[in-house]
Amino acid sequence: MRIPNDERSLPLVDAVQAATGRRPHLSTVLRWCQRRNRYGIKLESWMLGGRRFTSVEAVNRYNERTTEAADPGMPSSTTGQRSKAHKDAQRELDREFAPKRI
Repeated sequence: MRIPNDERSLPLVDAVQAATGRRPHLSTVLRWCQRRNRYGIKLESWMLGGRRFTSVEAVNRYNERTTEAADPGMPSSTTGQRSKAHKDAQRELDREFAPKRI
């Protein structure tokens, strides 16, 4: 695999911790790099001086792809789409629960 020029290389566990706030065991992250998960996705990584590295961006891509594959019925929405849906729901609630005139 080619090393991305615009991504900072970090040791495996450090990159996962920076991306997620959790520090998994090294063997867990090595498994993510060496074998495809149940959805056919591997964590992008590269070897430098006998050590395996990845980047925070690669970890985020791995998490996004795995999540999308695990929840195929859950389309990802943009902030604008969520905001519009929230406003539409608020208008509907206002109409339904507005005081009725006699």
